[in-house]
Amino acid sequence: MSTIPICLLAIAMLVHHRAPDLQNAMNHQIAQSICYAAKAYALNPRILAAYTLNENGSYNVGLLKPAAVGYDAGIFQVNTAIHSNMPMIKYALYPAAEAALASQIIKQDFAEFGYNWRGVAAYWSPEDAKDGGRQAIQYFDRWHSHFLLVSAYFNKARHIINLRG
Repeated sequence: MSTIPICLLAIAMLVHHRAPDLQNAMNHQIAQSICYAAKAYALNPRILAAYTLNENGSYNVGLLKPAAVGYDAGIFQVNTAIHSNMPMIKYALYPAAEAALASQIIKQDFAEFGYNWRGVAAYWSPEDAKDGGRQAIQYFDRWHSHFLLVSAYFNKARHIINLRG
């Protein structure tokens, strides 16, 4: 059985639960963006979904927050100044482009820091991840709790699809 249907259902349920007033079309666009970016960049979609909860758990796709430099944009809160060298950054408020940007950043972080807590925390602050700082550990702890929540939605989606199959 393909994992895409499970991913789409799981993330659609998650987004609907976290942002019940979000239009159905946007709910599905967010789910598609995360699932297909995960597939394109060979990442576990649960990893990407956990980042969205950590960064913008209300799934406000238009969220633009001032940061120390530039702005943090969208559901992944990709920083527009730090990642200005990425051609798609000007589309950061579009879920598909933002999921692709975040996936590239996460892949780079894992390549540099490893597939571990430092690799996860580097998304928030590469400097803190290098030093193993307390804030990096706290970021990872929050992300990990979100990963477990996302996993519960994936398990529920798998169960629903297996019942229908």
